[in-house]
Amino acid sequence: MIITESLPSIVYAIADVHGRADLLEAMLGYIAADSNDHHSKPVVIFLGDLVDRGPHSPKVLDQVYSTLDLYPGSRLILGNHDFYLRELLRGALTYEDAVNWMDWGGVATLSAYSTWPVPAFENIAADIRRVFPHHVDLLENALSFKEIGRFCFVHAGIRPGVQLANQSEYDLRWIRAGFLDHIDVHDHVVLHGHTITKSLRPEVYSNRIALDTGAYRTGRLSAAVIRRDELSHFVCTELTESGAIRVGEWRPSN
Repeated sequence: MIITESLPSIVYAIADVHGRADLLEAMLGYIAADSNDHHSKPVVIFLGDLVDRGPHSPKVLDQVYSTLDLYPGSRLILGNHDFYLRELLRGALTYEDAVNWMDWGGVATLSAYSTWPVPAFENIAADIRRVFPHHVDLLENALSFKEIGRFCFVHAGIRPGVQLANQSEYDLRWIRAGFLDHIDVHDHVVLHGHTITKSLRPEVYSNRIALDTGAYRTGRLSAAVIRRDELSHFVCTELTESGAIRVGEWRPSN
């Protein structure tokens, strides 16, 4: 007898939080309320880049860790920024990666974790491992991609024409050219972040759904809502001019 895994009734995909714990808190509140309304627990897939640039990366990892515990089947996809933090905690961060990481927002993360000055990487890593061992576990258990029904969840994208099992870790975390300009269908509809959309809103294409709306600088965090293996709508949490956070649903025009 062949047993097939049933699809979750609802999936949320959240991209590129980048230290914006305030926006993520509002998003998770929306998800919790929706879960109560429908009397079912969702699956939440974080598409990576939890850290850097924004001010509260440690809190974001706490929020994600708690969410994965609360909603069975939920997972973190490792982003390129998360990769740098994981390598630091492994003691495997190369000099080149360290330079790039600090240039691309890593200073904000390390300053939020530890009072040691950058680049006292060994001391900072020791502080994180001691105070936040669950963050180490979270990063070590992160995936490179996740398939659910007709959707594939990744951080950056995929190399067209290459089976998922044969995709390189680098492409899954970094690809832009060759993926963003590819117009033919893939085996799955690809949900991804990594590249901020031109409209600063989620964008739907024939073969992919782009979710990075630049939360760290736009004040807008976005999630895609998948119901019964179909895109239902998007949820955006936005910082208003008054400093309040607005939560709204948004449906793209056909």
